[in-house]
Amino acid sequence: MFIKSNAKQTKNIPFILAIGVLALTSACTKKGNTGATGPAGPAYTGAISGHVDLYDQYGNKVLSGLSNASLQLNGGTAITPNASGYYLFGNLMTGDYDITTTCTGYAATKTNNFQFLSDTLNKDIKLSAIPAFSPTSMTVYTALASPGDSLVINFTADTQPRNCILFINSNTTAGNLPANYVLAVTKAIPANQTKVAIVISATDLYAAGFSSGITFYCAAYGYVVGDVSVYEDLSTGKNVYNAVGASPVTTTAIVP
Repeated sequence: MFIKSNAKQTKNIPFILAIGVLALTSACTKKGNTGATGPAGPAYTGAISGHVDLYDQYGNKVLSGLSNASLQLNGGTAITPNASGYYLFGNLMTGDYDITTTCTGYAATKTNNFQFLSDTLNKDIKLSAIPAFSPTSMTVYTALASPGDSLVINFTADTQPRNCILFINSNTTAGNLPANYVLAVTKAIPANQTKVAIVISATDLYAAGFSSGITFYCAAYGYVVGDVSVYEDLSTGKNVYNAVGASPVTTTAIVP
C-alpha cells in the first residue's frame, strides 16, 4: 500500500508544477499602457540669428537698404537687421518657430515651422523685389484636336532678361495665392523680347482635374528672376508667390 501510494503522488508532481508556473506567469503579466511615460526633455535657452539679403527683379543682389527689413518671430515684436543685414533674436527657449520677413518694395517671405534646440541657430533670409513690370496683353490660340492651348503674352521691351508666371484656375479667382491656382507655370523672357508663348498641355490639365471642353481661367504676371521669396504654404502644400507684378492680365481658354 505504501509503495502504491507513492506512485500516485509521483504522477501528480508534473501537474502541480504546471499549475505553479501558470500562476507565476499570470501574476507577472504587465497590464495597462506601454511606452515612455517619463518627463519631457530639458529646455534650453539660446538665440536665432542670420543675415537678410535683398535681390532686384533681375536676380541681382542689392547692397543697400538692408536695415529697412522687418522680422517677426512667431508673430511677436518686430526687429530690424543692422546696416549689414545681420539680425538676432536672443534669450529664446527650446521650441518650434517661424520668421516672417517684410521690406518695402520686396515680396514678404516666411521661414516656416523650424525647431530651435539650444545655442545659436543660423537662419539666413532672402527677399526678391516686387517686379516693376507687368504684361500688357495675352492671347489664346486654340487649334482643333491640338495637344494644348498656346498663350502668347506681350510685354514692353527691356534690355535685361526677366520672367513671367502664369496661374491657372477653374474659376475667375485665378491668381498667385495658393487658393487661387491649380497650376503655376513660369517662362523666361529673353532680353529685348516683347512676347513669349506658353503651351498648356492637355496632359497637365487632365492631371490637375480638368475635363475636355471645360473653360479654365488664366492670370499672367511679371515675375522676378530666381524668386527667393517664394515659400510653402503648410496648409495646402502649395507655394506662395509674392514676388509678382501688381497688374496681371487675364483670359480664358478651353481644355482640349
